[in-house]
Amino acid sequence: MNRKSNNSRKANRILNRLILYSLTSLALVGGFGVLTVWMRHQTSQTANRLHAIEQKIVEERRSLSQLDVQLAIAMSTDRLMDLNRKLNLDLREPVYTQIVHVTENVESRLYEKSANSVFTASLSTGN
Repeated sequence: MNRKSNNSRKANRILNRLILYSLTSLALVGGFGVLTVWMRHQTSQTANRLHAIEQKIVEERRSLSQLDVQLAIAMSTDRLMDLNRKLNLDLREPVYTQIVHVTENVESRLYEKSANSVFTASLSTGN
């Protein structure tokens, strides 16, 4: 009888381990499944937010281009001359020689001006 109970205990241990390993692997696979679903949900939410931001960028660019058109209209020579007449400012149209056309890069030109002013300021203070 001792031998029979010893064999049944071994069988129970093996069966218990098999059940434990099965439940552990099932929990791991289920956890990975939940993690995968969560990651896909996060990816979807991020894609939706990105799409909304891209739409806002498109709207802002459209608004900016409309403002550029309005600014170009407001700064046109005909519009300025018309405002001059309506408001009785008695301003004269500039002579062509008074107009300076900038052909070089404006950003580099302004940078050079600011760098020169910093350099001359540091020379005059003695630093």
